[in-house]
Amino acid sequence: MKKKTTKRTKVKSKLNKNSLPKIIKGLKERETIETFPLDHYSYSSMVRFSTNPFMFKVRYINGDNIETAHNASSVIGKAFHVALQRYYESKDDKDKDEIKDGLEAGMQYIEEYLDNFIEFNTVVPNKQKAQEILAFSYNSYITAKADEDCELVATEELIEEEIDVEWKGQQLRMPVKLKGYLDKLIRQDGKLKIVDYKTTRSFTDPDKIDGVKIIQAVQYYFLVYAKYGEPPYSMCYEEVKTSKNRDGEPQLKEYEVIYEENELFFDFYFRFYEDMTKAINGESVFVPNLNDFYDNEVAIISYIHRLDIPEEKAKEMKKLRVDNITDLLKKKIENAGNMRKLLKTAEQKFISAKNLNYNAMKQEEKIQTKLMEHGMLIKFDSKVEGNTVDLYRYNPSIGLKMSKLKGYVADIEQVVGVSGIRILAPIPDTSLIGFEVPRKDRKFIETKPKPKGFELSIGVDIMGEDYKFDIRKAPHMLVAGATGSGKSVFLNSIIDQLSNNKDADLHLFDPKMVELAQFASKAVEYETDTEKIHEAIDDLVKEMNERYKTLSKAGVRNIQQYTGNMRYKVVVIDEFGDLIMSNIVVEKEVETGEVHARGELAGKPKMKREKTNLSSEITKNILLLAQKARACGIHLIIATQRPSTDIITGSIKANFVTKAVFKTAKEIDSRVVLDEAGAEKLLGRGDMLFSSDEGMVRLQGYLI
Repeated sequence: MKKKTTKRTKVKSKLNKNSLPKIIKGLKERETIETFPLDHYSYSSMVRFSTNPFMFKVRYINGDNIETAHNASSVIGKAFHVALQRYYESKDDKDKDEIKDGLEAGMQYIEEYLDNFIEFNTVVPNKQKAQEILAFSYNSYITAKADEDCELVATEELIEEEIDVEWKGQQLRMPVKLKGYLDKLIRQDGKLKIVDYKTTRSFTDPDKIDGVKIIQAVQYYFLVYAKYGEPPYSMCYEEVKTSKNRDGEPQLKEYEVIYEENELFFDFYFRFYEDMTKAINGESVFVPNLNDFYDNEVAIISYIHRLDIPEEKAKEMKKLRVDNITDLLKKKIENAGNMRKLLKTAEQKFISAKNLNYNAMKQEEKIQTKLMEHGMLIKFDSKVEGNTVDLYRYNPSIGLKMSKLKGYVADIEQVVGVSGIRILAPIPDTSLIGFEVPRKDRKFIETKPKPKGFELSIGVDIMGEDYKFDIRKAPHMLVAGATGSGKSVFLNSIIDQLSNNKDADLHLFDPKMVELAQFASKAVEYETDTEKIHEAIDDLVKEMNERYKTLSKAGVRNIQQYTGNMRYKVVVIDEFGDLIMSNIVVEKEVETGEVHARGELAGKPKMKREKTNLSSEITKNILLLAQKARACGIHLIIATQRPSTDIITGSIKANFVTKAVFKTAKEIDSRVVLDEAGAEKLLGRGDMLFSSDEGMVRLQGYLI
């Protein structure tokens, strides 16, 4: 598949209220709504409103997300989506095996999922079984779709849009935004199709009236229409069975909902959307439980035809000449295929950016006003001008949740007109919240930093002050960032400062052979060959063990307490990813521990040929050093421009607690290193997030 970006177009015209259907025209026009507790509807929130109103209020109105354990099937389903996302991302990368890359991402997701938050059962008793099921489902899907002839438009895309489109000859505007996460969007035979895939233990009956899928199908129809300016043709549901079919039938079952053939879906959705909005505004409404085991199909048909409203019911009974609700419902179901009802959502006077003149506001006022639109009150405190970003500081109102605030980065970026904004909620060691807004006129520090012993200068903070850290307290540091982000300049600055430290020895390992070459003369060891790097790191492990014996004999716990001659060693490895992914295997003769009994070789040791995977051995030794070497004065700095899960493993992250992260190519790369998004929005050229035990701070690195 070839991925294509489609430009968005938007149709604008005035809503003709006189042409609205009777179901909408009967509503009284509401007064201006100054606050509304939700800024969007997702199809999952609409389903929760139907099935569990109490938890809907807790989760979506109050904003309280109660973490509970998920069943194993749900975790497998999430891992399946992670795997396919990585698979499609890797398809355009010629250097990657996209099938393997995707499966490894899914496996890693399950591996890192906390056991306490998985409800295992007799079918899936442990993570190993979960990974087996994932591998089977994933490979079944890839095999089934191998020959698919279509154009890939988007995958795993989050869409949040105000719906303002032309629909059936009229302008349709929904007062509450819609939000959804599309699995896949394709173009096939010239038609735009939405694809929703999932794993399942048993296939769904496609003839069953499924209210959840109706909500989802219509919601995604309007999201795609609003985002891409083109109404989709259909929604395709793809289900992968997690167990092998005994009858030999395919593991993948597909069924397609063609929108033009299912107008009742829209009837249902519009009424549900309207009733949900009424309920949130305090009106009394009744909606069907979409997951009701017995009556949900009957309830959905009744709901579409408004049989719960006495006057509507009486009129329809008279029209169809029936005297009871059962016969009326039968008639309605029989005639459902011929229904051609056009419903529109009533125009509401919600506060929006269109009613406010943001152009006349200062930046601090824009931020404050935008959050007020979402019901969050903050008061401007002060502004701090930095070299790379300006920090706008605010006092939050009582009850404002910090976790909720961080979800509005995109809204702030939209109104301020600047990307790369970072929200500090709260600003460390204060009761204030902050918004780091990138400056258009960045200031770069060209002064060469001056180290003080082991305290290294790595950049300036938002206040313009030099930021220093002690490499001995780090104890090991991970440096990550895409090409051109400032990673190499940062590394050179660190090495340059350490090279002037008379109490430290530098060991430089440079697989690319050019990045650290300028410091070769200042290092006690400089290696570029993988085999020699392996031998050097192996020697460092041996020296670490010898140092511990020395410290033990002296009766001290660490190098600081030792009074003898023991120098610090700083090991710098550039492009760690290339080193551990090279998979170089060497073969050499080693002694078996036995000797020859007879012949010319009698008494001499027996030899055998032994193969060694250098990448595996290097990884093992680096972890040993990272776990144990700090106390004996050996410190590691590793750098990579590929912060993926196969390079930055859980063990690496656990032992390299100090991280200097520059701009990453993708959000997922930022999450791999920092466990949160943000690095993908950095500005490059030394703009970094420095994370340590003291928290995370944004810095501007030096230009040397």
